[in-house]
Amino acid sequence: MKRNDVFVILLAGVGVCACCAAGTYVPWDTLSEASWIDFEYNETVLNMYPVNEGSNGIAGSYPVAFSPAGGGNKARGMNALQFGHGGETTGRMVSADAAGTFEVLNTGDHNVFTEILIMVAIDADSVSTAADMGLSLNLAGETPYVFEPNGLAVYDGEFGRPSGYYYTTYPDDPHSTDPSGDPVAYAFDKAVVSVWAGEGVSGLGPAEALTIEYRIENLSCPVVFSVYGYVGTDPLATVYHTNRAFVDANDSQRNPVSTFAVTIAGDLNRDLQVDLADLALLAGQWLKGV
Repeated sequence: MKRNDVFVILLAGVGVCACCAAGTYVPWDTLSEASWIDFEYNETVLNMYPVNEGSNGIAGSYPVAFSPAGGGNKARGMNALQFGHGGETTGRMVSADAAGTFEVLNTGDHNVFTEILIMVAIDADSVSTAADMGLSLNLAGETPYVFEPNGLAVYDGEFGRPSGYYYTTYPDDPHSTDPSGDPVAYAFDKAVVSVWAGEGVSGLGPAEALTIEYRIENLSCPVVFSVYGYVGTDPLATVYHTNRAFVDANDSQRNPVSTFAVTIAGDLNRDLQVDLADLALLAGQWLKGV
């Protein structure tokens, strides 16, 4: 197979003030209700913008349209891509390792994703400085990409993140999802974001997986990932698959979500926060001599 660029989108947060002053970089077009995109019905086209455009043939932007993923009363394109970690592929998978790996799996039956886009979000309200932050991401075997503050941007929008194909939360609406909101990540509403394009994989076909390596240093809040798939062939060259981060209200099977996050020290029950529940768990372990 001819080598294709495989794109990894990273949405990463550091200090809000540092990133706001960094420049004019944007990870995607301004989101609106109309930009939950469907090329068949809307004139608005949503694009994603890699921070390293022009490097080794990386384009400046990639269009997003979930309508080609399928029909019916379901949030389209939510099934084929899943995360893999610790032998699991569904649910809220959480790692306590600041450096490690996770997988992206193509569980679909026909699409070959010529680019894979990974979104990472960090709670902007929980981070105070970018001075000593360390964050890198790479496809397994490739050179790590280290993120700089001038390639990051604050995202705080009422219309969430560019995934799925839905507008409302009413079960009788064909574009409906549940729960009622789709924030930039399921753990928080506001993040500082970036888009990075990586290379090294020739495509991700059905039943195939690729391994992503990450390293996180000096961050005091969880990092949450989402994945996107770009198909550079028919019926339309576009990003139109993502992981099932939310449940589709019109899906009678209520298929499980597939998300991956890296949490912080002290989060013993891995719910992406340190609270009294973790203290109670620690106390229980102490009493048992664990």
